[in-house]
Amino acid sequence: MRWWVELRKNLMAQIAVVCVIFVVFMALMAPVFGFDQRADEGDLELRKLPPFWHEKGSIKYPLGCDAQGRDILSRIIYGARTSFFIALVAVSIATSVGMIIGLIAGYYGGKIDDLIMRIVDAVISIPGLLLTLVAVTLWTPGVLNVAIFIGLTHWVWQARTARSKILSLREEPFIIAARVSGASDLRIIFRHIIPNILTTIVVVMTTQIGYMIIVESSLSFFGMTGSTISWGWDISQGRDYLSTAWWITSMPGIAILITVISFNILGDWLRDVLDPHLRV
Repeated sequence: MRWWVELRKNLMAQIAVVCVIFVVFMALMAPVFGFDQRADEGDLELRKLPPFWHEKGSIKYPLGCDAQGRDILSRIIYGARTSFFIALVAVSIATSVGMIIGLIAGYYGGKIDDLIMRIVDAVISIPGLLLTLVAVTLWTPGVLNVAIFIGLTHWVWQARTARSKILSLREEPFIIAARVSGASDLRIIFRHIIPNILTTIVVVMTTQIGYMIIVESSLSFFGMTGSTISWGWDISQGRDYLSTAWWITSMPGIAILITVISFNILGDWLRDVLDPHLRV
């Protein structure tokens, strides 16, 4: 299998795959290992306990404890559930909306394309995070609502990607032959267009998961997601203790860094595997 051959040749991709699998596995299995209880229940006697490598640290709490005496490792692992849920739902919505809009604009072209792309340009001119903040402010905050809002305000890149691919595909001989043979627009789109742009969309989805995690963490930092178990929330709660307990903020920050970089590297590797012509 070519993907296995490519993976064996790419050390960074191997590390990224291991990191993603490990984080996803721990997030899914968090309740089984009891991380949910250690993430919620604190002990004031353990407040601001340093990591295990510190002389006052404990191996039972390897990354230390926060200002409420809660295990930071447990909160990072359990907080990954929030981040991944919001990121996956948001990416799914953004991809669905973006592909539909990009398909219509790219396939039909003309005035429809001009109108849609002017709308896309207008949406791009407004920061997606700002649109999400406005939406969350107007509606009841919640994990699912935030995921939907993020998805509905970050579809433009999928739309532009799908449109650009379709503009080149629609003039290909096999598309023209399908039209001449009397195939309907829906048949051409689902039988010939979507399969040929799917690899590019998958790559965009993979890299955008990391971006969605950053957006979710930013909203959690301001307490806009309705959840207090999140990487962004922990960074926010620990910012007042940077001089005395730097690990409260640094550990979830490192978790975000590693996860986002891993998804970006994974996206680059998928690009090479799924479409060798895009290699640089």
